Amino acid sequence: MNRLPSRVAAAALALGLCLGHAHAGPGLTAANFVDIGDSVSQLLDTTDLAFATLMMGSAAPPALPHNASLNAPGAPAVLARPQKFKGSCPGGGAVVIDALDADADGDLSVGDRFKINFKSCSVEGDTVSGHGEFVIAAHRFEGMNEITELEFRFDALGSAKMRWTGAARAAVRSDLRRGTESYVVTYQDLAVTRGTHAMRWNFSVDMVRPPIGNQLASVQGAMTVDGLPLQLRQDEPFVIAPDGHPRSGQVTARDKQGARLQIEALRRRYAYRYFRAGNDDETADAASESKPYGSR
Repeated sequence: MNRLPSRVAAAALALGLCLGHAHAGPGLTAANFVDIGDSVSQLLDTTDLAFATLMMGSAAPPALPHNASLNAPGAPAVLARPQKFKGSCPGGGAVVIDALDADADGDLSVGDRFKINFKSCSVEGDTVSGHGEFVIAAHRFEGMNEITELEFRFDALGSAKMRWTGAARAAVRSDLRRGTESYVVTYQDLAVTRGTHAMRWNFSVDMVRPPIGNQLASVQGAMTVDGLPLQLRQDEPFVIAPDGHPRSGQVTARDKQGARLQIEALRRRYAYRYFRAGNDDETADAASESKPYGSR
């Protein structure tokens, strides 16, 4: 499991897929579909505070360097006990990491646990607080594939802009021959707040990352935006360029009344198409576009 730091960071990327602004009514309407579209489409925005927070926490040295021992150089293995590390944040404040080497072998393995606490941690102008933790739940080889499963838990992690509480699970598969890595991240009733808006995430994100070139991402499951339940169905996988922005792909969000919202990734922005309940045609009842990628 020599490359765990990069794979945890990539899983964090998937876990950090962000949320947007939404003003939901009793269902999808011509008045709210743009706001709902922003909320769903920003699941793919890798520049959000959540992504930056998780990336920093998962990669913070020296707690996660798998190719280094958790014990002092040259020292014999110690009994399983927590160890504490502290790192500085880019804009001030600190991240404190409690690491437990469950089997006291000085290496990362199943059962090892990491708790990450943010103390007035400044990330891109936002002050982050709260904490999260993850445990290595499984690790095995299937032929030339290395598989690692991580269980995450968050407790009021975030800033005044956005905060989340709940659980998620990430399954990471690495093709050791080709260098391709895939991640299936499942949000387990994760409570997310942003400003006055509240969400519940109950969906999975499936991401494939080749050693070079574009990534593929698919979303499947459900989410609730300010009390409005939506089912998510990936029509075509999103193709995500190295800059983190999608270039193509489409997902459909459908409410309980049967109204639906198609979200298509274009070269520079998303296209939103709203279909009222009962409209099974290809002609939308209303259409709009998002702000350009990187400016939302």
